[in-house]
Amino acid sequence: MAQSSNDALLYSPNQPFGTARAQALGGAGVGLGGDYSSAHTNPAGIGMFKTGEFLISAGLGITNNNSTYLGNGSLDNKGNKTNFQIPSIGVIFATNKHTGDNVWNNVTFSLGYTRLANYNNKTVIAGYNDKSSYTDSWVDQMWYADSAGIVNGYPLGGSIGYLSAVIDRYRHSNGIVDPMSNASPDRPTGGLTAIQQRGILETRGGLNEFAFAVAGNYGNRLYIGGSINVPSVNYRADLTVMEDDATNNGQNKPNNDFAYFDYHQYLKRTGLGVGAKLGILYKASPRFRIGGAFHTPTFYSLHDSYTADITANTENYQGVLSANSGQVTGGYPVENDYNFVTPLRAMAGVTYFFGDITHVSNTQGFITADYEFVNQSSGKFKMNKYPDDEKALNDNISALYKSVSNIKVGAELKFATLYAVRAGFAYYGNPYSNDSYNANTDASRKVYSGGLGYRNKGLYADLTYSYTQGNDRYRLYTSNVPKLTPDAALLDYTRSNVVMTIGLKF
Repeated sequence: MAQSSNDALLYSPNQPFGTARAQALGGAGVGLGGDYSSAHTNPAGIGMFKTGEFLISAGLGITNNNSTYLGNGSLDNKGNKTNFQIPSIGVIFATNKHTGDNVWNNVTFSLGYTRLANYNNKTVIAGYNDKSSYTDSWVDQMWYADSAGIVNGYPLGGSIGYLSAVIDRYRHSNGIVDPMSNASPDRPTGGLTAIQQRGILETRGGLNEFAFAVAGNYGNRLYIGGSINVPSVNYRADLTVMEDDATNNGQNKPNNDFAYFDYHQYLKRTGLGVGAKLGILYKASPRFRIGGAFHTPTFYSLHDSYTADITANTENYQGVLSANSGQVTGGYPVENDYNFVTPLRAMAGVTYFFGDITHVSNTQGFITADYEFVNQSSGKFKMNKYPDDEKALNDNISALYKSVSNIKVGAELKFATLYAVRAGFAYYGNPYSNDSYNANTDASRKVYSGGLGYRNKGLYADLTYSYTQGNDRYRLYTSNVPKLTPDAALLDYTRSNVVMTIGLKF
């Protein structure tokens, strides 16, 4: 079982998504409508369309992380990743049958997809560790294993560590034999006082949601809508851990049965989910709108496939040896199937229109704001074959996370009929509790955005730039022995995003 409570946040978007216009407004739009992104936030908003529309978006994202780990915040601590993306593709069909104050004027359908979360990221940490090794976490797992278990039971860690001589068996003076790590400064044989530790986590992929939405327009003032949503998970995570003997601060290193190891673990995660979204939008007056939406929990069926390899040099003990998980599993990856259920979401929004709104050619605009509530501690793993692991993971989620409030605000000004300028801001609340595991990290995020729009008859184009900044924490490993667990690495995260949407009305 290789799932982690940290995975719970992979399925909770913490950055504006959708079309360039929606992102320029900071992701706000629950009380606005009239944009394809409404199908993924407040489906009632697509009821405002009275003509058909096709749109496609493309963008570029640049992510940067600077880490501080074990006192080091300057060397081997920067990770960056650039990726091209297709944030949204959609088509809208509108049936405009009536015009009146007390009839259903039109029913609108939409079909498309939006990238809810972008997994492309790179975290790099490095530090001088005189307490423990990454492999101490493998020793924890193997503490009660017999000889066969050590060799065959832990293909992603301890078993290949044993095949490469990083993990060994130590016989105490009383005859008891326990597993130990030759790479650990805490090893009972002594002679190793510290290691230089490096970790690199590189992730790729995204959470893409396919949605079919329908909305009705009653009297051009009340809009009600719903959607069926099928999110698709495509997640890749490559973890590299490198440890080198740093005895005597790396100078005049003795032959102490450990020089270095390089470990790699590769994860491929795929899956599908199903959920629903319901919303309402009401025009209280020509200048004022109010809306609300409810997102049911999404039920995911997920599949993980892991492989791992290691190369180690234990000097005069067994020299340089390499091993991989296929040697333990007969050439097969380590695979797991399980389910995850996300928290529900509730949101509300308001919009106020200003300027001369009597005709589209006049200078006019709006200000819109959303509030969203999510209880991040209510996400749940479902693992029928491993009830003890399921309980442990869900207990961790309840302890590590809490409810959050997300706030999004945006504004748009239209002028000369054809042009628009936009600006937005989003604040995503800190999902972490005050649990010591979280190292008192405030992982809230702030997003600043701005954009331009052009509309000419049936063609339009929107361009947006957004900048995200926030902090986070990353734990390379933990140990059952508290003194062997290093402090979490603290991360300074930024992301620049450029998105363009082109649309055609029909």
